[in-house]
Amino acid sequence: MVLRKASAALAAGCTMVVKPSPETPLSVLTLAYLAEKAGFPKGAFNVLTTTLANTPALSEALCKHPLVKKVGNQTRVGKILAGHCAEGLKKLTLELGGNCPFLVFDDANLDQACEALTSLKWRHAGQACVTANRVLVQRGIYEAFAARATAAARALRVGHGADPATTMGPVTVPQGLAKCAEQVEDARSRGARLLTGGGRFSGEDAGGGYFFEPTVVADATPDMRVAREETFAPLLALFPFDTEEEAVRMANDTSMGLASYCFTKNVDRMWRLFENLEAGMIGMNTGNSSATEAPFGGIKDSGYGKESGKDVAINEYLITKTGTLTVEGQY
Repeated sequence: MVLRKASAALAAGCTMVVKPSPETPLSVLTLAYLAEKAGFPKGAFNVLTTTLANTPALSEALCKHPLVKKVGNQTRVGKILAGHCAEGLKKLTLELGGNCPFLVFDDANLDQACEALTSLKWRHAGQACVTANRVLVQRGIYEAFAARATAAARALRVGHGADPATTMGPVTVPQGLAKCAEQVEDARSRGARLLTGGGRFSGEDAGGGYFFEPTVVADATPDMRVAREETFAPLLALFPFDTEEEAVRMANDTSMGLASYCFTKNVDRMWRLFENLEAGMIGMNTGNSSATEAPFGGIKDSGYGKESGKDVAINEYLITKTGTLTVEGQY
């Protein structure tokens, strides 16, 4: 995720300071080490680590420092940082997460849709901003698709990432376990069906880590926490719908707008969905909503500005100037 920002900044000729998440600092420190080994000038790629408690103070100091000209952010405190940056009229790019919908219509290729969902949902144990959080399935294929999604979840091998047989690892922090369990309990108390999983994984490969079972709940409704909150854990919620209009309304019923996904063989419907879904990126018959050469970013509470993409991301770090020149005798 850091590379998405750093590559554009470097291409624009900028030096940078990276403040990694307190939970996962080692990967960014390793990246800084590799940059130095590759010959980066000292001071081009800088890393500041800190504790979770000290993060607000450090972030405010960075935002308000006179030498900092541009700030990029990937946390849920983006609005606070935007306020800090406003004092100095600094440029800001915000990627604040998503509550992404995944729409499956009754004319979709179910094998294709299920394969895409399996890859999209369970990678990183559901801890990706563009992962499918709300899976909306047309009623005519609802039970058939639920069975496929459940079978795919049960086939996952949970364990240590260093084990080649592992297909899903742990969540990053213990709070993720608690939130996932709370969302499952909330959904069940409001009438959802638990199809598989539902609790902390305690198999022989768990080793005391923050593992949660791949979990699928069916018959979710908009009033449930799993519909209102970004899960960021291995919990897949299935919502039935009847019409395209209902599906779009349900998909857009969130404050966030990072990515949306839709599966249908109807080309006219596909382009209507592309226009009507409120998200910065739309995956159409694919679980890939972005690529290195394409702009990455959302709308609504998911933030503003773009990362990645030819020219677009680099322009976020540049200043446009207009120059006029009078040549003697020529007006």
